[in-house]
Amino acid sequence: MIRDKLEKEEASLEAEAMRPRAGFLWAAGVVSILAVLAYFFEDMMVEPDGNGALAYAVLLGLLIMLAMFLVLCYRMPRIGNRLLGYDVAIMPTREKEKASFQYTGGFKVDTGLDEKRMSSKRKQARHSRKKLAETTRQMQAEKTTTDKKSDA
Repeated sequence: MIRDKLEKEEASLEAEAMRPRAGFLWAAGVVSILAVLAYFFEDMMVEPDGNGALAYAVLLGLLIMLAMFLVLCYRMPRIGNRLLGYDVAIMPTREKEKASFQYTGGFKVDTGLDEKRMSSKRKQARHSRKKLAETTRQMQAEKTTTDKKSDA
């Protein structure tokens, strides 16, 4: 019951995050109107000798490109929602593969990676104990052979 409710909320959150925002259309309209006004008032911005023509062309180009980008943000909700910060709801959650533990219900729970690490530590410790025991046996054997030689 709770799981179904959470899944419904998650699905509605994803649907909301993928919905195109009308604000982008409004902003594109405003920027387009500004571009049209800049075009109509060209004679006020550009002096008769041509001074300021480059700045006017850049301004007009930027306004048109901005309007086109805002329409793109409306048409492709993934881009627009990423700008607005809704991409967190869209992105799939990554599992913590490198974490040695995870918290479930407030309690620390060992993961498979933690268990694997402990297993390899046990293997290393077992190997070093065997090596130490073998070296100790060799030393004792050498000691007994030298003791027998010195007694004889």
